[in-house]
Amino acid sequence: MLRSLAYSFMVIIIFLTSACGLLQAPPAQPQPSATAGVVKATAMSELPPTWTAAPTLTPTTTLTPEPTPTPTQDPADYQIGLAMTPVVLDYPIGSVDRAGWKQLEGKTATLSIPPSFQVVDFANVMMKMMFGVMQAFAEGFMEFAGDLGEGMGVTPEATLEQPNLGESPELDFILAMEESSQSAIILTGLDRVPDSTTEDLLNQALSDSGTDFTPDSRDVYSGSPYPMERVILDVLDEELGPGKQIIYVIMGDQTAWNVVFTTPAGLFDQNLPIFESVIESFAPLP
Repeated sequence: MLRSLAYSFMVIIIFLTSACGLLQAPPAQPQPSATAGVVKATAMSELPPTWTAAPTLTPTTTLTPEPTPTPTQDPADYQIGLAMTPVVLDYPIGSVDRAGWKQLEGKTATLSIPPSFQVVDFANVMMKMMFGVMQAFAEGFMEFAGDLGEGMGVTPEATLEQPNLGESPELDFILAMEESSQSAIILTGLDRVPDSTTEDLLNQALSDSGTDFTPDSRDVYSGSPYPMERVILDVLDEELGPGKQIIYVIMGDQTAWNVVFTTPAGLFDQNLPIFESVIESFAPLP
Protein backbone atom coordinates (compact mmCIF):
# COMPACT_ATOMS: atom_id res chain seq x y z
CA MET A 1 0.00 0.00 0.00
CA LEU A 2 2.70 2.35 0.91
CA ARG A 3 4.59 1.34 -2.17
CA SER A 4 1.50 2.11 -4.30
CA LEU A 5 1.09 5.55 -2.82
CA ALA A 6 4.73 6.33 -3.30
CA TYR A 7 4.50 5.36 -6.97
CA SER A 8 1.46 7.58 -7.52
CA PHE A 9 3.18 10.46 -5.79
CA MET A 10 6.19 10.06 -8.06
CA VAL A 11 3.96 10.06 -11.19
CA ILE A 12 2.33 13.28 -10.08
CA ILE A 13 5.73 14.91 -9.48
CA ILE A 14 6.97 13.82 -12.96
CA PHE A 15 3.77 15.16 -14.62
CA LEU A 16 4.07 18.50 -12.86
CA THR A 17 7.72 18.80 -13.82
CA SER A 18 6.89 18.15 -17.48
CA ALA A 19 4.02 20.58 -17.42
CA CYS A 20 6.27 23.27 -16.05
CA GLY A 21 8.55 22.84 -19.03
CA LEU A 22 5.66 23.24 -21.50
CA LEU A 23 3.78 26.11 -19.86
CA GLN A 24 6.43 28.79 -19.37
CA ALA A 25 5.57 32.36 -18.47
CA PRO A 26 5.46 34.83 -21.46
CA PRO A 27 8.52 37.00 -21.94
CA ALA A 28 8.43 40.45 -20.48
CA GLN A 29 7.17 43.17 -22.91
CA PRO A 30 9.26 46.33 -23.33
CA GLN A 31 7.82 49.22 -21.40
CA PRO A 32 7.20 52.51 -23.28
CA SER A 33 9.48 55.34 -22.37
CA ALA A 34 8.27 58.52 -20.80
CA THR A 35 8.66 60.40 -24.11
CA ALA A 36 7.14 57.77 -26.39
CA GLY A 37 3.83 59.59 -26.70
CA VAL A 38 5.38 62.94 -27.66
CA VAL A 39 5.35 63.80 -31.45
CA LYS A 40 8.56 65.51 -32.51
CA ALA A 41 8.32 68.21 -35.30
CA THR A 42 10.82 67.96 -38.15
CA ALA A 43 12.86 71.12 -38.71
CA MET A 44 12.85 72.68 -42.22
CA SER A 45 16.58 72.08 -42.49
CA GLU A 46 16.03 68.33 -41.93
CA LEU A 47 13.51 67.90 -44.75
CA PRO A 48 14.62 65.94 -47.86
CA PRO A 49 16.49 68.08 -50.42
CA THR A 50 13.86 67.43 -53.10
CA TRP A 51 11.08 68.98 -51.05
CA THR A 52 10.39 72.68 -51.40
CA ALA A 53 7.72 74.77 -49.89
CA ALA A 54 4.87 75.65 -52.27
CA PRO A 55 5.16 79.34 -53.20
CA THR A 56 2.25 81.62 -52.60
CA LEU A 57 0.89 82.69 -56.00
CA THR A 58 -0.02 86.32 -56.41
CA PRO A 59 -2.92 86.90 -58.85
CA THR A 60 -1.86 88.82 -61.96
CA THR A 61 -3.99 90.99 -64.20
CA THR A 62 -3.84 90.23 -67.94
CA LEU A 63 -3.38 93.50 -69.83
CA THR A 64 -4.55 93.88 -73.43
CA PRO A 65 -1.66 95.30 -75.50
CA GLU A 66 -2.43 98.67 -76.99
CA PRO A 67 -1.81 99.13 -80.74
CA THR A 68 1.29 101.05 -81.70
CA PRO A 69 0.17 104.56 -82.63
CA THR A 70 0.92 105.72 -86.16
CA PRO A 71 3.42 108.59 -86.12
CA THR A 72 1.91 111.95 -86.90
CA GLN A 73 2.56 112.85 -90.53
CA ASP A 74 2.89 116.27 -92.08
CA PRO A 75 0.89 116.02 -95.34
CA ALA A 76 3.09 118.69 -96.90
CA ASP A 77 6.24 116.73 -96.00
CA TYR A 78 5.08 113.12 -95.95
CA GLN A 79 7.58 110.48 -94.80
CA ILE A 80 6.69 106.99 -95.99
CA GLY A 81 9.45 105.54 -93.80
CA LEU A 82 7.45 106.45 -90.70
CA ALA A 83 4.46 104.47 -91.96
CA MET A 84 5.97 101.25 -93.31
CA THR A 85 9.08 99.35 -94.40
CA PRO A 86 9.20 98.07 -98.01
CA VAL A 87 8.71 94.41 -98.84
CA VAL A 88 10.89 92.96 -101.62
CA LEU A 89 8.93 91.70 -104.67
CA ASP A 90 10.07 90.01 -107.87
CA TYR A 91 9.83 92.24 -110.92
CA PRO A 92 6.67 91.28 -112.87
CA ILE A 93 7.42 89.58 -116.18
CA GLY A 94 4.86 88.36 -118.71
CA SER A 95 1.90 88.96 -116.42
CA VAL A 96 -0.45 89.95 -119.28
CA ASP A 97 -0.34 89.49 -123.06
CA ARG A 98 0.13 92.98 -124.54
CA ALA A 99 -0.84 92.05 -128.10
CA GLY A 100 -2.96 94.85 -129.55
CA TRP A 101 -1.85 97.41 -126.98
CA LYS A 102 -0.86 100.87 -128.18
CA GLN A 103 2.43 102.61 -127.58
CA LEU A 104 2.36 105.71 -125.38
CA GLU A 105 5.44 107.81 -126.11
CA GLY A 106 6.34 110.91 -124.17
CA LYS A 107 9.40 113.12 -124.39
CA THR A 108 11.50 111.08 -121.97
CA ALA A 109 9.90 107.63 -121.75
CA THR A 110 7.54 105.22 -123.43
CA LEU A 111 5.16 102.52 -122.27
CA SER A 112 2.31 100.38 -123.64
CA ILE A 113 -1.30 100.77 -122.56
CA PRO A 114 -4.52 98.86 -123.33
CA PRO A 115 -6.45 100.19 -126.36
CA SER A 116 -9.44 101.05 -124.15
CA PHE A 117 -7.48 103.93 -122.56
CA GLN A 118 -7.72 107.35 -124.23
CA VAL A 119 -4.62 109.57 -124.04
CA VAL A 120 -4.34 113.27 -123.17
CA ASP A 121 -0.85 114.79 -123.26
CA PHE A 122 -1.27 117.46 -120.62
CA ALA A 123 2.31 118.63 -120.89
CA ASN A 124 1.97 119.26 -124.62
CA VAL A 125 -1.40 120.97 -124.20
CA MET A 126 -0.16 123.16 -121.37
CA MET A 127 3.02 124.10 -123.20
CA LYS A 128 1.06 125.03 -126.32
CA MET A 129 -1.24 127.19 -124.23
CA MET A 130 1.68 128.84 -122.47
CA PHE A 131 3.55 129.47 -125.70
CA GLY A 132 0.38 130.88 -127.26
CA VAL A 133 0.04 133.37 -124.42
CA MET A 134 3.72 134.32 -124.68
CA GLN A 135 3.43 134.69 -128.45
CA ALA A 136 0.40 136.97 -128.13
CA PHE A 137 2.20 139.02 -125.46
CA ALA A 138 5.28 139.44 -127.68
CA GLU A 139 3.20 140.53 -130.70
CA GLY A 140 1.15 142.93 -128.56
CA PHE A 141 4.28 144.46 -127.05
CA MET A 142 5.84 145.03 -130.48
CA GLU A 143 2.67 146.73 -131.73
CA PHE A 144 2.48 148.89 -128.58
CA ALA A 145 6.12 149.94 -128.97
CA GLY A 146 5.51 150.96 -132.61
CA ASP A 147 2.45 153.03 -131.77
CA LEU A 148 4.28 154.71 -128.88
CA GLY A 149 7.17 155.67 -131.16
CA GLU A 150 4.89 157.17 -133.78
CA GLY A 151 2.98 159.18 -131.15
CA MET A 152 6.21 160.67 -129.84
CA GLY A 153 7.47 161.43 -133.32
CA VAL A 154 10.29 158.96 -132.96
CA THR A 155 11.09 156.57 -135.75
CA PRO A 156 12.49 153.29 -134.47
CA GLU A 157 15.98 152.70 -135.83
CA ALA A 158 15.44 148.97 -136.03
CA THR A 159 12.49 146.67 -136.24
CA LEU A 160 11.80 144.84 -133.03
CA GLU A 161 12.21 141.12 -133.41
CA GLN A 162 10.09 138.53 -131.79
CA PRO A 163 11.88 136.86 -128.91
CA ASN A 164 12.98 133.30 -129.54
CA LEU A 165 10.86 131.18 -127.24
CA GLY A 166 12.79 128.07 -128.13
CA GLU A 167 11.59 124.51 -127.91
CA SER A 168 9.28 123.21 -125.23
CA PRO A 169 11.22 121.67 -122.33
CA GLU A 170 11.66 117.92 -121.99
CA LEU A 171 8.70 117.30 -119.76
CA ASP A 172 6.25 114.42 -119.51
CA PHE A 173 2.79 114.72 -118.06
CA ILE A 174 0.52 112.29 -119.89
CA LEU A 175 -2.87 111.04 -118.77
CA ALA A 176 -4.69 108.01 -120.19
CA MET A 177 -8.24 107.27 -119.05
CA GLU A 178 -10.63 104.36 -119.43
CA GLU A 179 -14.09 105.90 -119.20
CA SER A 180 -16.00 102.64 -118.65
CA SER A 181 -14.09 101.71 -115.49
CA GLN A 182 -13.10 105.22 -114.36
CA SER A 183 -9.48 104.04 -114.26
CA ALA A 184 -6.50 106.19 -115.18
CA ILE A 185 -2.78 105.97 -115.97
CA ILE A 186 -0.55 109.02 -115.42
CA LEU A 187 3.08 109.31 -116.55
CA THR A 188 5.12 112.20 -115.12
CA GLY A 189 8.78 112.96 -115.84
CA LEU A 190 10.96 114.62 -113.20
CA ASP A 191 14.44 116.06 -113.04
CA ARG A 192 16.52 113.71 -110.93
CA VAL A 193 18.15 115.35 -107.92
CA PRO A 194 21.69 114.06 -107.25
CA ASP A 195 21.88 111.38 -104.55
CA SER A 196 18.08 111.06 -104.45
CA THR A 197 16.51 107.67 -103.76
CA THR A 198 13.27 105.95 -104.66
CA GLU A 199 12.05 106.69 -101.13
CA ASP A 200 12.70 110.39 -101.75
CA LEU A 201 10.60 110.17 -104.91
CA LEU A 202 7.77 108.46 -103.02
CA ASN A 203 7.85 111.10 -100.30
CA GLN A 204 7.67 113.85 -102.89
CA ALA A 205 4.80 112.20 -104.75
CA LEU A 206 2.83 111.66 -101.55
CA SER A 207 3.52 115.19 -100.34
CA ASP A 208 2.26 116.60 -103.65
CA SER A 209 -0.85 114.42 -103.60
CA GLY A 210 -4.08 116.35 -103.23
CA THR A 211 -5.99 113.22 -102.20
CA ASP A 212 -6.65 111.89 -98.72
CA PHE A 213 -5.05 108.46 -98.59
CA THR A 214 -4.07 105.63 -96.28
CA PRO A 215 -0.98 103.59 -97.22
CA ASP A 216 -1.84 99.92 -97.70
CA SER A 217 1.49 98.39 -98.78
CA ARG A 218 4.96 99.38 -99.91
CA ASP A 219 7.14 97.27 -102.21
CA VAL A 220 10.59 97.49 -103.74
CA TYR A 221 11.37 95.41 -106.82
CA SER A 222 14.11 92.85 -107.16
CA GLY A 223 15.43 92.19 -110.67
CA SER A 224 13.96 95.36 -112.21
CA PRO A 225 15.94 97.08 -114.99
CA TYR A 226 15.89 100.36 -113.03
CA PRO A 227 15.67 101.19 -109.32
CA MET A 228 11.93 101.01 -108.73
CA GLU A 229 9.55 101.15 -105.80
CA ARG A 230 5.80 101.37 -105.39
CA VAL A 231 3.19 102.17 -102.78
CA ILE A 232 -0.47 101.10 -102.84
CA LEU A 233 -2.94 103.53 -101.27
CA ASP A 234 -6.55 103.40 -100.18
CA VAL A 235 -8.24 106.58 -101.35
CA LEU A 236 -11.72 108.02 -101.11
CA ASP A 237 -13.19 110.14 -103.87
CA GLU A 238 -16.23 112.28 -103.06
CA GLU A 239 -17.87 111.38 -106.37
CA LEU A 240 -16.48 107.94 -107.22
CA GLY A 241 -16.30 106.51 -103.71
CA PRO A 242 -13.59 104.11 -102.39
CA GLY A 243 -10.67 103.59 -104.73
CA LYS A 244 -7.14 102.29 -104.99
CA GLN A 245 -4.08 104.15 -106.21
CA ILE A 246 -0.64 102.77 -107.05
CA ILE A 247 2.35 105.07 -107.35
CA TYR A 248 5.43 103.63 -109.05
CA VAL A 249 8.65 105.64 -108.84
CA ILE A 250 11.41 104.83 -111.32
CA MET A 251 14.97 106.14 -111.14
CA GLY A 252 16.88 106.79 -114.37
CA ASP A 253 20.37 108.18 -114.97
CA GLN A 254 19.28 111.78 -115.56
CA THR A 255 15.52 111.62 -115.15
CA ALA A 256 13.07 110.08 -112.72
CA TRP A 257 9.46 109.14 -113.35
CA ASN A 258 6.21 108.68 -111.50
CA VAL A 259 3.68 106.29 -113.00
CA VAL A 260 0.35 106.48 -111.20
CA PHE A 261 -2.61 104.11 -111.58
CA THR A 262 -6.04 104.79 -110.12
CA THR A 263 -9.05 102.48 -110.17
CA PRO A 264 -12.21 101.85 -108.14
CA ALA A 265 -11.57 99.57 -105.15
CA GLY A 266 -13.85 96.87 -106.56
CA LEU A 267 -11.79 96.61 -109.77
CA PHE A 268 -8.36 96.66 -108.17
CA ASP A 269 -7.69 92.91 -108.16
CA GLN A 270 -8.58 92.45 -111.83
CA ASN A 271 -6.70 95.61 -112.93
CA LEU A 272 -3.52 95.02 -110.93
CA PRO A 273 -2.00 92.55 -113.47
CA ILE A 274 -2.74 95.09 -116.25
CA PHE A 275 -1.00 97.87 -114.35
CA GLU A 276 2.00 95.61 -113.67
CA SER A 277 2.22 94.79 -117.38
CA VAL A 278 2.18 98.51 -118.21
CA ILE A 279 5.12 98.99 -115.85
CA GLU A 280 6.92 96.04 -117.43
CA SER A 281 6.66 97.83 -120.82
CA PHE A 282 8.21 101.05 -119.47
CA ALA A 283 11.42 102.19 -121.17
CA PRO A 284 13.34 105.50 -121.07
CA LEU A 285 13.93 107.27 -124.37
CA PRO A 286 17.52 108.06 -125.35
